[in-house]
Amino acid sequence: MRQRFGLGERAAALGRGNRSGFAVIGVLLCAAVIVGYWLFMPKNDDPGHLSSSATVQHVVDGDTLYVLLGGERTKVRLLNVDAPELTHGDQPGQCFGQEASRYLSKKLPKGSTIQLAFDVERYDCYGRTLALVNYKGESINGSLVASGHAKAMKVEPNVQFYAQLLTAQKQAQRDNAGMFNPANGCN
Repeated sequence: MRQRFGLGERAAALGRGNRSGFAVIGVLLCAAVIVGYWLFMPKNDDPGHLSSSATVQHVVDGDTLYVLLGGERTKVRLLNVDAPELTHGDQPGQCFGQEASRYLSKKLPKGSTIQLAFDVERYDCYGRTLALVNYKGESINGSLVASGHAKAMKVEPNVQFYAQLLTAQKQAQRDNAGMFNPANGCN
């Protein structure tokens, strides 16, 4: 005669004689949690096409700004871009730092609605959101580099936008644009 157990009776039966049954149940529960997480969490299969809308609060310098993202104040570091530094405390600013900061401020006025596109790693070691910024169909990262206000910067594994920015930098160098103009003394 075959006995039928309810879930509670089955667990009790397993507890009396077969401890490995609890291990199987634990493994199945863990698997269910992992599968549920995988099914319902946002995917990062094509990170360049993942984007979020944000509102510009203010520009910090030539490659950093604060935005309102998902109702939270968020510090954004422009991805694959390195602009000259401003003066910070005892650290002197770099040549063309002020110009880069002013350029970004003009490109992204306070209150502007922008789109942020992400690569493999969404945050840097300082907790800043790493993003390609688009405003009115224009890649702001690309504009900064093409105008000579910043350089292309490769930081693995975030390389999706690097090649196009490096091409823009080479053109800016050929055109003696911005910081690449020998007349400004930055080289």
